[in-house]
Formats: sequence, C-alpha cells, structure tokens
Amino acid sequence: MTKRTIYLFLLSFVIFSCKKETKEVSKTIVKTQKNGKKKIADVPATVYKDYTTAPVDFFDDKYKTEGFQFNDGSLSYTFSDENLGSFMVTYIGKSWEFRDYWDIDNSKGFFAELKKNKIDNEDKKIIGDRANQVLKRELDNYNVFVDFYPKEAILDYSNKFGELTLKKDAYRYFYIYENNEWFFVKRLLHSTIERKQIDVFTDVFLSHKLKDIKPITEKFHGKFEAGADGEYTNDGVGHTTYYFTITADKIDLKSIAYRGDFVCEGEYKGIENDDILELYYDREDHRCKYLRPAYMIKKEGDDFFIKGIGGEGTINNWIKMNIGFEE
Repeated sequence: MTKRTIYLFLLSFVIFSCKKETKEVSKTIVKTQKNGKKKIADVPATVYKDYTTAPVDFFDDKYKTEGFQFNDGSLSYTFSDENLGSFMVTYIGKSWEFRDYWDIDNSKGFFAELKKNKIDNEDKKIIGDRANQVLKRELDNYNVFVDFYPKEAILDYSNKFGELTLKKDAYRYFYIYENNEWFFVKRLLHSTIERKQIDVFTDVFLSHKLKDIKPITEKFHGKFEAGADGEYTNDGVGHTTYYFTITADKIDLKSIAYRGDFVCEGEYKGIENDDILELYYDREDHRCKYLRPAYMIKKEGDDFFIKGIGGEGTINNWIKMNIGFEE
C-alpha cells in the first residue's frame, strides 16, 4: 500500500479510448448492400435530456455500495446504471487540515484511527461506512463535485477492461454541492478534454468559484511585503520575499528569491471569507491553480498577516507583513 494512493475497489472510470471529434454529427463506416464496399454514413447527433438540474441526489447511500477511493487527500466514489448513466462524486477538503486527515502517514488521521481500533484497512465495507460517517459530519469542510456521464453518452458499460465506452459526441456534466443543493456548473464535450481528472475539476470549478466575486474591501487595499525561508536542501536554506499589490478587483504578486521556492507570480483574485482574504491564482499556468486558496491574509488591529508562503516550516504559519514597499 502506498502513501499516495489507496484503492478500496478496482474500478476504472475516467480512462476512455475516444478519438477527438468536434462536429455535432459523428461518422461511422458501414457496408453497402450491393458490392460490399465501405462507405461513410452520417449518424445523427445524440439528443440529450435537460440535465441542468441534477437527475438524482448524488449523496444517496445507495450509490456508495462500491466503497470509496482515496487519492492524494481526496475521496471519491462511482456509480453506473444503464437507466441513469455513470458518475463520480469527489470530496476535496477546503483546507490542508481536512485533506491531510486522509493521509495514511498522518498519526492523527483517518487510517491511524482505524489502526487504533484494530480495523483492517482492507475491509472495504467498514472503511466505507467510517469514511461516510466522517464526510457527513464534516460536510461543510469539503468541496464536493460530480462528474456525470448521462446514459445518452454511453455505448457500453462493461468492455473487457471494465471501462465505459463512450459515443463520440459524449458530453460530461459537472455539478457542485452548494447551499445544501446540487448546482449545475457546466457541460463539456468529452473528446475535447485532455487533462487528467483533478485538473478538469480545477479548471471547471475554479472558474465557477471566481465568477461574479465581490470587490475587495478597502481595508485590504495597498502594498504589502513578506518574507519566509524555503525548503532545506544540500545547498542550504533559501529565502523568498513576496510583494503583493491589492486593489478592489485585482491582486498582483511579484517575488525575489535566493534559492527560494517556486512562486506563482502574476494576477490573483480575492474572496473575503470570515474577515480573511483568500487569494486564488488567476492566470494560465496550471501548476498554480488550486481549488483551495494559495494564500490567506488577515488584519489584526493595524497589522496584517499572511499564511501560505515559504516552505514546510512556514507555510502553515501566520507571518506578519510589512506595509508598503518600493518598486
């Protein structure tokens, strides 16, 4: 069993062999009746029902019978039915604390509790029930997403590899759980998606999260500087200085590093949550995009503090920022 991936069931869900096809009409090869020669015939585009409203309550326990899959701090379960289609429900902790809880090496985490209670971590049903209890209790601390393939998109549910066989004009529907209901976010043509699953979630749901956000309140406006040490290496410890410029509708980050860590410079968007300003990367480098905030800034009295800078020794600490800097 590895640290990064623990599989409680063997089910492939997101690997499909579909060639790219961007037209709304698919093409297939058929034989003529007279001479047996092959010709190309048009196949009408698939007609989909309206799935802008979630077709079911994806949380229903009857969809969790195959257990949970644990992967890098996220959990998911899948369900397939010829009368509905196939979907994956994924939970991602909103903070590092809730993502790290599922790490097998966390001495205070989920698997440590199983070991303490002498529960076999290969027992799919018991582990699934325990995980389900935790997720129901802590639901507010997780982002929950659904990737849904309706029945209209699927040709075969059980090819020899245990994978779905999709139509060339198969669409995927994405939902997020917000304010105690399933909210439709977007539908995408499957053949146009080339990124791996977690990156698809990030692209789709981060855009949704940053849509129509409110202007940043004036108390956070200004220029701020903060520094932190990076990771320990054979060459010593690096140091990075971060420079934030914050206005009502934009945040700009620049940095200067001495053997420092990689910094995603550029524009960020800000969302205020419980008097904390959360910063989300808003450029094109996919290495820098996360559903969780990259940095958080808070004000206490006349002082400002930031969390998320530096290496492992500082990234979870609130570090005081200097107000103002010269460019």
